[in-house]
Amino acid sequence: METTCFFCKKEFTIDYSDDQYLKIKKNPQARYVCKNCNRSMQQEAQQSTGLNPDTIDKYDKFFR
Repeated sequence: METTCFFCKKEFTIDYSDDQYLKIKKNPQARYVCKNCNRSMQQEAQQSTGLNPDTIDKYDKFFR
């Protein structure tokens, strides 16, 4: 399936192995974010907040 990254506007061919494949297949109007842009946003969020997702997951177990 062909799709375009919402942020970098590059074209990508995705298949069932991509985490967002089902979302795009069910709703072709849904926004796709490529792995590079996704990683970049996560790193920026970690740097600006000082939070690490692994740490959050570790403490999240106590609140479920």
